Amino acid sequence: MKIGIVGAGQLAQLLAHSAYQLGLETLCVTEEISPPAGKNSPLLIGSLEEANIMQEFVASCDVLTIENENIEVGLLQQLEQYKPVYPAPNVLKFAQDRLLEKQTLQQLNIPVPDFFDVGSEHELRHVLLSMGLPAVLKTRRFGYDGKGQFLIESLEQIPEAWQAMKAEPAIVEKWIEFDYELSLLAARNKQGEIIFYPLIKNTHQKGILRLCEFPLRDSILQKQAESYARSLLEHCKYVGVLAFEFFAGSFGLMANEIAPRVHNSGHLTLEATRASQFENHLRAICGMPLVEPEVIAPSLMINIIGNWPKLKISDFNPGIHVYKYGKKARENRKLGHITVLDSHKTLPEVLIELIEAAQR
Repeated sequence: MKIGIVGAGQLAQLLAHSAYQLGLETLCVTEEISPPAGKNSPLLIGSLEEANIMQEFVASCDVLTIENENIEVGLLQQLEQYKPVYPAPNVLKFAQDRLLEKQTLQQLNIPVPDFFDVGSEHELRHVLLSMGLPAVLKTRRFGYDGKGQFLIESLEQIPEAWQAMKAEPAIVEKWIEFDYELSLLAARNKQGEIIFYPLIKNTHQKGILRLCEFPLRDSILQKQAESYARSLLEHCKYVGVLAFEFFAGSFGLMANEIAPRVHNSGHLTLEATRASQFENHLRAICGMPLVEPEVIAPSLMINIIGNWPKLKISDFNPGIHVYKYGKKARENRKLGHITVLDSHKTLPEVLIELIEAAQR
């Protein structure tokens, strides 16, 4: 069986790696000449908006998936006419729009921060006067890694905040005082079987994920997160892996956002669990049985952002796994990650420095 992946970044790279281990083939379609996934998968270079590229892609593959939710829904609907697409385009329709996403979660009785659709600077001021500060103004579409967001702490910041949206549709959310951020990875296959990974504790800096700690053992939060995720998966008849991001605090859990795909916080599952998020995503979309993600060892994952650190072979004790995606260095760009198994044991000094930097 051949899996067609729309996109060829690091998520496609790691999906292709896991596909090889399952005896599956992959083909990634991309307009990039030398993308990260080219290390592990054949590529089809071109745009799916070109009829010949789309025809070659669907003719070559048995089932299609994505590595990025910011793909035109209409394009995925065209692909769906020829081959199964997972997750389904109707899920992408609300996942791409923060307003629709929040409304969907609210309809399922999943708690979210107070939010309002705003269409002008005047409307934003009116909402903030009644809602109070601080608040976060966000573009409805195409926001990731802290992009398209502005924290408003005083009314004087309103003109600057609205200007930062660049005339894009926006929502404003009440700022939540939380203790930490969590993610839950869940998978559902075509037969309706569902599995959940243990919770992951996440540390962000400037809106970018820096450090993940796994597993977070809290049976109450785990049960709550699973209940919310199951509700959404079954409502959408979702197929594949989905990541649910939560704020955790005295209120329990409050949903921040979802990602209808494999997720950066789940990279550590490659070594830390019996079956990674990538394996279970492929199993789900191919109709294979899912594998319960038994924890092998407590783990830390450090994202490498902006510049690759100077590491020596002697820095890599047993249990340290290094992934270099093959991207060119750029400010705030994710270049790779390091997973440390048995993270309760003594770590090399260089990794301690990386972890401390990630937490600053």
